Amino acid sequence: MMKPIAAPRYQALAETIRARIVSGDYLPGDRLPSEAELCAETGVSRGTAIRAIEQLVAEGIVFRQQGAGTFVARPSMHRRSGHLLSFSQTAVAGGHASQQRLIEIARAPSALAREFGCEPPAMLLRRLRLVDGVACAIHSSVIPMSVARRTPGLTDAGGPGLAISDPDFSLYAAFEAVGLGVEEAEERVTTRLAQSDEAALLGVSLPAAVMVVFRRSFAAGGELIEAVEAVYRSDFYAYDTHLVRGHPDQTRGPKIEKQNAVNPNNRENEA
Repeated sequence: MMKPIAAPRYQALAETIRARIVSGDYLPGDRLPSEAELCAETGVSRGTAIRAIEQLVAEGIVFRQQGAGTFVARPSMHRRSGHLLSFSQTAVAGGHASQQRLIEIARAPSALAREFGCEPPAMLLRRLRLVDGVACAIHSSVIPMSVARRTPGLTDAGGPGLAISDPDFSLYAAFEAVGLGVEEAEERVTTRLAQSDEAALLGVSLPAAVMVVFRRSFAAGGELIEAVEAVYRSDFYAYDTHLVRGHPDQTRGPKIEKQNAVNPNNRENEA
């Protein structure tokens, strides 16, 4: 009987470090032992230690900071173009747990609804989104009243049928439960500086950059279900895409009517 082939030493070391991160021995932001310290601690060669760290960097588990060392990365929301997933689905696909915290549910101001490309009347739903218990995004959703009335809880916050304040609540799942599955969406990604209330909710110090994702989601037949502005901590958001070289006329994406993401409080975004 053939003996199983042992994994290369660098892979074994990478797995050991990965396990310590998963177990909480190393937390996001913690500095890992240097390559020399890893060699002294485990008895591996410097080359093995370097390859182990390089593998973890490639996996996005740790990152290097020139002159400072190697640090444990925070859980990141890796988005891939062409894949229409909810926040919860994206988190689960990356091996993370997602939660939410209800900030506000109210009638959307008419001006705000129109800014989001939705004809009033509409509902405004603001939520803080968390990954593995850490706040990473603020979602401000404008939902047409015709859709809200069909979705229990959106017009009678706290009413029966929908635990909208539940940490595990999923808006997409609530839509699907009443036959309003999202079929397609248009999306724009921009960057700006966080506003003071956003910084407080996300736990970052000003000035801080944020990623802003504006998405309009549609059901079959083109009915607008939701328009949402999602403000992400920049260290929690990564957008992956696959590009194919072609003629400019063949690579134009869908037109998004909403040109500038706005804050639900109708304040101007900071540049």
